[in-house]
Amino acid sequence: MQINLEEISALSKIKILDNCIIPRPIAWIVTVNNQGVINLAPFSFFAPVSSEPIVFSVCFYSKSDGDLKDTFKNIICEKKASICICESDQLGLMHASSQELPSTESEAVKFNIPMQAIVPEYPPVVEKSRIAFMCDYFDLLDIGKYSKTLLLEAKQLFVANELYPDFDARIHAVGHSGKEYQMPGEKVLMKSVK
Repeated sequence: MQINLEEISALSKIKILDNCIIPRPIAWIVTVNNQGVINLAPFSFFAPVSSEPIVFSVCFYSKSDGDLKDTFKNIICEKKASICICESDQLGLMHASSQELPSTESEAVKFNIPMQAIVPEYPPVVEKSRIAFMCDYFDLLDIGKYSKTLLLEAKQLFVANELYPDFDARIHAVGHSGKEYQMPGEKVLMKSVK
C-alpha cells in the first residue's frame, strides 16, 4: 500500500511513528511553574540532536482538551528543565506520571515520587535517577500545526558514581515501542492510565 502522508490524519501519523521508530528513549522531564509546582512527565518523542553542545529535541502535542502541555508552558516561561533517564525499577512511577493533571497539582506529590535538588538553579530530579541532565531552553521549532518541538541544551549532568566515567555498570533505560515499554532484554505491556 502506498500512503500519501499529506492525506492521512495527524493521529495516523503518530501511530505510524509510534510503531516504526522503536524503541524510542523516554525523557522523564521535570519542570517547575511560576507558582513553584513541580511538573513531572514522560515524553517518548525525544532524541539527542547534537553532542557538542549536547542538545535534545522534545516534541510536544496538545493535552486532550487542546491546551498546551504544562511541561511545554513551564519551559517557555522558566527556560529550565531537568531530564531524568528512567530505568526499569522506576517504570511504574514513570507510567503513573503520564496522567494529565491540572497545572496546580504535582505528579511528584500525587504519586509519591521522591525528588531531590541537585543543582539549585534547575528543577529537582527523581530521587533514584542515576542519570539526569539539567537543561536550558535552546530554541523552539514551530514545525507543524499539531506539534511543537523544543530544543534543550544540557548544561549540567548528574550521573551515579558506578556509571561514570566508563559506563561499565548496565543502564536499564526504559524505551517506548508502540504500546509497550522496552528495556534491555525485555518488553512490558502497560495498560492505559485513566
